[in-house]
Amino acid sequence: MPAASDRIDRVRARVRCRAGGAILLLVLSFARVAAAVGGPGPACDRGAADALRTCTTRLGRAELACLRKTGSRCVTGDPRRTAAIVGAGVRVLASCPDPASVEGAGHGSLLGPDALASRVERACERAVASLFARSFGGPHAAVRSNASVADRRCLDGAFRDGLALVDWSQKRASECLRDARSGTGCEAARVAAEVAARAAETATRIDGRCATNLADLVAIDGATFAARTAGQARCAVAAAHGDASPLALDCGPRPEVAVPARGVTAKVVLPAATWGSMCGDGSDYAFRVRLAPEGQPVENVVVHLEGGGVCISGTDCASRGPDLFEASSDPMPGQGILSSTDASNPFRDWTKVYLPYCTQDLHAGGGTASVFPEITVHRHGAVDVRAALRWVRDALWTVLDAEDPAGYRDDRPRVVLGGTSAGAYGVLYNYHWVLDDLGWEHVAAVPDAGVGIDNGSAGVILLGVVAGLPNSPGWGAKPFRAPYCFSSECMEIVTNLERATAARLQGAPEQRILHVTNQVDEVQQSTTLFPSMSAFVNALRAGYCETVGEPGIAWFLRGSSTSIHGELTTSWWNDGVIDGTAMRDWVGGAMADPAGVVDRVEEGMLVADVPGVLPFPCALP
Repeated sequence: MPAASDRIDRVRARVRCRAGGAILLLVLSFARVAAAVGGPGPACDRGAADALRTCTTRLGRAELACLRKTGSRCVTGDPRRTAAIVGAGVRVLASCPDPASVEGAGHGSLLGPDALASRVERACERAVASLFARSFGGPHAAVRSNASVADRRCLDGAFRDGLALVDWSQKRASECLRDARSGTGCEAARVAAEVAARAAETATRIDGRCATNLADLVAIDGATFAARTAGQARCAVAAAHGDASPLALDCGPRPEVAVPARGVTAKVVLPAATWGSMCGDGSDYAFRVRLAPEGQPVENVVVHLEGGGVCISGTDCASRGPDLFEASSDPMPGQGILSSTDASNPFRDWTKVYLPYCTQDLHAGGGTASVFPEITVHRHGAVDVRAALRWVRDALWTVLDAEDPAGYRDDRPRVVLGGTSAGAYGVLYNYHWVLDDLGWEHVAAVPDAGVGIDNGSAGVILLGVVAGLPNSPGWGAKPFRAPYCFSSECMEIVTNLERATAARLQGAPEQRILHVTNQVDEVQQSTTLFPSMSAFVNALRAGYCETVGEPGIAWFLRGSSTSIHGELTTSWWNDGVIDGTAMRDWVGGAMADPAGVVDRVEEGMLVADVPGVLPFPCALP
C-alpha cells in the first residue's frame, strides 16, 4: 500500500487538474477524519455517503442560485458547481485511500478509489439534474422561464423541498446501514416507513405553498413529485454504499435482478407486485434481453419498442386478439437493428432489449384501467417501459461492477432507443424520462413509422385528451409526459412534442431524434384518420420542413410510392437507401459521429404517382 504522503500527492494532483487547487486544503482535513474512524472499510463507506450528501446539497443550492440569476443552470466551470463536485471526489479519495478500503466498504474487488470517487461525483450531478428537470420543466427550465412570480416561488420551493428530501432520505438510510454494520441493528421496514412519511410531509408542504397546482405547471402533483424524488434518493444510497442490505432498495444490484448469461436471449418477467408493471389483460409484463457477448461493451444498448396499433373504445378493444394484451409469448425479432448475426449491422454486438406492447396505449399509459362493458384493459404502457429499463439499468450496474474496474455510472451507457409504429410514439413519449430520470444522457431516439401528425380534426390531439384523463376511459398519461410539454397537443409528435423536446437536446452529442419512415404509409394514414394518402403525405412533408434547423432533429425520409410501414426490424434496415446511404449506416453513423448526421430525404415520384401530393414546401438537403 502506498505511503500516506503518496496518496495525498495523488489527490492533490487530481484536485489541481479538475479544480485549479481551489479546495486543496480539504484533502488534509478529510484524511484526518477518515483516519479517526475505526477501520478502512467503515471509514470509506461513511466518507462516500457523506460526500454524496454534502455534494448534492451544495450543488443543488448552486444550481438554484444560478437559475435565479441567469435563468438557467450553472455553466461548466462555475466555481460553486466545481467546488461541490470535485469536493465530493476529494472526500472519497481521502476516506477511501486504497482498493482495500473500497472493497471493505462492500464495493467489490474491482472498483478502486478513483472509480468510486467518479461514481459519487456523477451520482451527485445526476441527483441534482433530475430534480432540476422535475422541478422547472426540463433541464432548460422551460416552465420556470415563462412562469409568473408566484409560480416561480412554487417551483423554487418544490426544488428546495426535494433537495431536503433527498438529503434526509440518504442520511436516514446511511445511519441505518452504519447501525447494521456495528451490530446494533437496522430495521429496514422502519426506515422505509419514515422516508414515506417524510415524502408525504414534503408533498403537503409543496401543495400548500403553490397557488397553482403543481400538476398544472410540470405535469405532476406534490405527492408524485415527492415519490419520484424519494426514488432518486434510493439510487443515491445504492451509488454510495457498496452493500445496502438490509435496506430493500429498488435501484442497483440486488437479488430481484438476476442477470442472464452474455450473448443469450432471455425472457425477463416483472412481477406486478414488485415493479408496478402490467399487461392489458392483467398479466405480468415480460420482455426480452440479450446482453452483449463476452468481450463487447455491455453498456452499448439497443432498445426497441414493439408496435401494434391502439384501441380506445370498448368495442374497439374487444375486437382485438388476446395476444395484443399479453407480453409473455412475444419473441425478440432477429432482423434489422436487432440482428445479432448480420455482420453489416452496426449494432450486432450490442446489448439488445425488446419491449413488447401489450397495453394498446402507445406505451403512454400511467397505470389506470379502462373499464368497458365489453372488456377491461389495463393501461400501463409508460409504467412498463420504465420498469423494464430500470431492470436493464440495474443489470448493467451488476455486470459492470463485476467485470469492469470503472464500474457503473449512468453516463456510461450509449443507447439507441428505437420503436416502430405504436412503439415509435412510445419512444418520443418516454424519451425525456430516459434522459432526466434514468440519467442515461448518451441516447438517440429513433422513432420508425410513427410521426404522430394530427389531421386537424379528430386526430392524435383529441386522443391526447382521452389519454390524459386520470380515470377510465383515460390512461392516466399526464404524469408521465414531459414536464415541458404535457397538454393534449403534446400527443402530436412532429410539430409539438418534438419541437418542444429539441430545445433541451444536445446535452450530450448523441441526444438526437432520428426519424425513420417512408412517406407513403397506409397504416399511418389510416390510424391517424387522414382522409387520403395525399393529405397524409402533404402534412408529413410540411412537418418535416417545420423541423429543419431544429437542434438534434434529423430524418431518413424515404419516398417510395409503394406503402411501407416499419423498417428498423425488417430487410429495409439494409435495403433502404437514400443518396447512396443505407438506413443501417445512417443510424450507425449517428452514434459513431453524431455531429456528422445530415438529413436523407427523397422527393421520389410521389407527385406523379399519388394524386394530390405536393412537392416539399422547403428545399431538400
